[in-house]
This record gives sequence, C-alpha cells and structure tokens, in this order.
Amino acid sequence: FDLTLGHSRAMANTKDKKAKGQGGESKAKSKAGSASSFTSYVVIGSVVLMLAVGAAFYLKASAPEELPSSTDASNSESAAAMSKPAPSTAKTSSTKPKDSPFAWSPKTLTVVLPCAGEGVFARKTVISVAESVPGGIGGPILRDIVIVDDGSQPPLSEDSLTDDFRKSFPFKLVRHNRAIGLMGAKSAGAAHAEGDIIVFFDCHVAPQGDWYKKFLEASAENYRRIVVPVITDLDIDTWKERQRASGMAKCYLTWDADFKWVESKSPFMPVLSGGLLGISRRWWNETGGYDAGMKGWGGENTDQSLRSWLCGGEIMSMSNAFVAHMWRRPEDPRTNQNYKVSNLDAIKNKARAVLGWYDDFVAKAAEYPMMEYVGLASDDRGPAGLNKDVSAFNEIRERLKCRPFSWFLWRFRDIYVNGGMLPKETFRLVEEKTGYCLTYRGPMGTHPQGFGQAALLPCDAHIPRNHPQAQRWHPRNKNPATGECCSALGSWNTDQCLQGLSGDSGMVRTMVCDVSGRQGAPWHFTTEADGSGLAPGQIYVGFGNNVRCLSVPKTAEPARMGDNLEGYKLKLAKCKPEGSSKKPRWKMVDVQVPLETQLYEKALKEQPELFVE
Repeated sequence: FDLTLGHSRAMANTKDKKAKGQGGESKAKSKAGSASSFTSYVVIGSVVLMLAVGAAFYLKASAPEELPSSTDASNSESAAAMSKPAPSTAKTSSTKPKDSPFAWSPKTLTVVLPCAGEGVFARKTVISVAESVPGGIGGPILRDIVIVDDGSQPPLSEDSLTDDFRKSFPFKLVRHNRAIGLMGAKSAGAAHAEGDIIVFFDCHVAPQGDWYKKFLEASAENYRRIVVPVITDLDIDTWKERQRASGMAKCYLTWDADFKWVESKSPFMPVLSGGLLGISRRWWNETGGYDAGMKGWGGENTDQSLRSWLCGGEIMSMSNAFVAHMWRRPEDPRTNQNYKVSNLDAIKNKARAVLGWYDDFVAKAAEYPMMEYVGLASDDRGPAGLNKDVSAFNEIRERLKCRPFSWFLWRFRDIYVNGGMLPKETFRLVEEKTGYCLTYRGPMGTHPQGFGQAALLPCDAHIPRNHPQAQRWHPRNKNPATGECCSALGSWNTDQCLQGLSGDSGMVRTMVCDVSGRQGAPWHFTTEADGSGLAPGQIYVGFGNNVRCLSVPKTAEPARMGDNLEGYKLKLAKCKPEGSSKKPRWKMVDVQVPLETQLYEKALKEQPELFVE
C-alpha cells in the first residue's frame, strides 16, 4: 500500500476532518511552499486489476544533474564488527552502551526529499525541515537537504524551488528529466548525502519538535539501527500537525510481502511502512541501499526491513519523535498524486524481496495469486518478466553473514506465533444441521476494502473471484489476557477475522485482524475442557457470561446469498453450557498443519542454535 494512497482510507476512517477551506499562503516564511513527494507504498489491486495492467510499466532514468560529490564519511570500524550480528538494545536515552561495538557518535543529518510533481508542497517541506533544526541548512546539525526532482513538469526549479528561494534555503538539487521512481530517486539523493545519518522524508511533511535530537540519540546506541518516527496528520492549509493521538508507527510483514499496522509495547518493529526513516550512512552503504533490480514504487520497505534485521541491524519506532504527513484525500484534489504508478512493478518488487530473503518460505508466498501471476515459483521469468537474479542479495548475505527468514519470524514471535500468523492447524467448520460450511466471501490476501463477509454455504461452493481456500479457518490474534494466542477466528491466508453479524443479511461481518488482540469481543470455537464453560462444538463471541453462539434458526430455509449461491442465514443465539446433552452445532473437519508452520518448526528443530536470546 502507498502510505499516501492506501492508508489515507484508514486515517480518514478515524480522524478525517474536512480542510477548513484552502486558505491563503501564510505570511513570510510559511508563504514559501508546500511539500510534495511520493512514498514507497502503492495500492495493489486485485488479481483482476493485475491482469488488466498486463505488462510492466516503468520509465528509464535520465542522468541526474551534476552536483558536488559528497565526502565519504563511512566509519572505519573493524570488519569483524561489521559481520557480527548486532544485539537489540531497547534503550532510547543518549547514553551509549559502553560494551557495544556498534555505538558511535553521530552529529549531523542529511535530509533526502524525493519529490515528484507536487510543486509548492516541496517548498513548504524544505522550510519546515530547515526551521525545525537549530542552525538550519548548513548548521552544526543539518548538514544538507537533498531534493530529488523526479521528472516534475515543470521542473521544481522553475516552479517552487527557484534560485531566489534557494538563496534563503541552500539545498542541493538533483533533477531527473524523466521519472525513475521512488527507489531510484531516494538512492540518487543518498549518493549526495554528507550527514552522519541519512533521513528520508516524503516531500509533504512537517517534522515536529526536537525530532532531530531523538534521531541522533537513538542512532548513537547502534549505527545499525534504523529509526522511524510516529506519523501524524498534516493540515495542508496551515502546514501544522492536525492530530497526534491518531499517529501511526509500527508495521508487521504478511506472507505475501505486504504490511499491516500493529500496536505493540516493544519499541522495535518488524517492517518499515515506507518513506519516513533515519539510517546511518555507514549502514546504508554496508547493506547496499536499495535493490537495483526493483523499479518504480513499492516493495523497497520489505527489502530494506529484512536486509536490516536478518543482517545484524534493527528497526526502532521512536514513540517520542513525530512527523506530520499529508495524506491523500479524495475530497481534496490538492492532495492528488502527480505521478504514475505501475501496480505490476510494485508486485514484482515485492516478489524480488521474497526471492532475496524468504528462503524456503518462498513457497508460502507463492500461494498468493499476485505472486503466482508474476511467476514467483515458476522456472522462468514468467509472463510478467520478473527479474529473478538475486546475486546482489546473495553477496550481502554472505558478506554480512545474514540469518535465515525463520529467525525473523522467531525474533517477532510475539506477532507470528502469539498473534496466530503461524497457526498450529487450519480447518473447515461444518454446521451440523445443514451440512454447510462457514465460508469467507472475499479475496485471498489483503481485502481491498478492508472488510468482507462470511456466509454459510455448501462445502463444495465455488465463488468466482473468491479466495480458493475460503472455507479454511484458524485461531488468530493474541489474547490480551494471556499474551499468547488466540482471541479471534480468521480466514486462512487473508487479513480478515470474524467481527459480528452483518445486519439482517444472515452473514457475519469480517474486518482486518488485529494481531495485538484489540479487535473487540473475542471469537472462539469450543472444544472439550477448554475452560470456556460451554459445550464443545460451538462458535461463540463475547466475554464471560455475556456470550452468544453462532447458529442457524430452527425453521431456517435455504436463501439466496449472492453470486447465485444458496445458503442458510446465521444468527447469534444462546450458547449451550458445558455438560449439555444436546448435539454440537458445529464440527471441525479437514484439519491440516499449514506449510508456514511446517517450515518454521523444521527450522527450529534443525538449527536450534539460531533461536536464542
């Protein structure tokens, strides 16, 4: 998902306040402009959309304008320290751990702003960044701001970032006559960075407070640490932060190389959401920057996250550093993107990250239609022309002695094991009276709308464009009371969990699973002596004595459930207590251990020395 596109919907759901009119430019300094950039995420459509995309679209880069070459400020610590995995340190104070070979003393920052056709927003972002750091551009902290104009028409230098403006804010400018995409633009900016830490921001942000100090302090503890601010909402009329309480920060990785937002107590996060981060210039260079085999937008956050974690680095969410960000809002045309995005390229980029880092789990990712379409598991490049040359990944893995993907799952077992992403088993749920199966009605992987439905349909039902394993379920989400799995029932290989009855439709509403277990009332399937106090063979929702069970009315008749399918309407009724002589309402059948769990348990058994604190 593009942070500015896909997640604008999520932000709008919780905190969408209409802009208070366009308003004029603020006086003096804030008159200067507005920030525009593109982020690393793209909205990925359904398989139908992918098929419509057809072939990959991308534009080749033109050479950037000449700029003064940056100095090589990579540190000269020993090669042994470079290849040794870095310990995760949860401290966030300015005190350096004296016994850590990865502690250092960063003093300067370079802020890289990749910008694509957002005019005055770029100007406002430059002002916001420069004025947020004592001494401004060229001062003791902010060494430079590098703006990469990625094919803007007219060029930013003729529109918003004029020579007169540059006299007050002496930034560096790299110009691509034709757009080459996010990874190329960010890499071009990083090549000209002179600061100890490279900070990547989008070109429509306003950093808040002493963010720079927090970045420097946290990075000082470990040069291999990537730091990520909390992303809040920017009011583009005032260019000020709108709401801090609803900021977004941490993400986790899904099997199809997508990411989801997550709440956790740990300061460390599995995956970057995308474009807002700080990384030491040394660690950027050691890990090879961005994969040169990726094109356009999307997927680089997965790659960068895995190459950091698996190769001895870490990613920390800075709960005390905030950056206000402009979200794309359909009702406000000023926030529209002004650059082209190829969905197919984004999928291929994600597939390259999978090939580079997933090891045996490539077979798991290949189960998803989008990955299958681009030929992830095929012997050749497939119809989409997927670049399967991963020699650059292998060189980094060998040089930095990177760990396997199974270690990443173990490192974040609080999400993958306790959150139900590595289920002990998957199964089908058959309603005893009708012989029909609980069936998820939606696509495999991420649901494009974020919500769906489940219905009671024939166990051999075929639904066009539906998840091919739509009748397979498993326990999901952490149980907040125990810290272990589970507190929900989820559709396997999707992001959806049962939520509640969907009006009077007789179907169950599904929503995006919350692996932290904060989704509301829990859903469970009862078994013998499970401590629920209920008879086995029931699907219930609720807490304590306030529970209801999913059932079919006694007088129910078959009904049309859409897509020309016949099924039975469901309702929530009184549950049967433990010891009841009545027959179970539901039966668990076709129980299987999924591939992802088999692979994980195999790794734990074969390489136990890797999985230690």
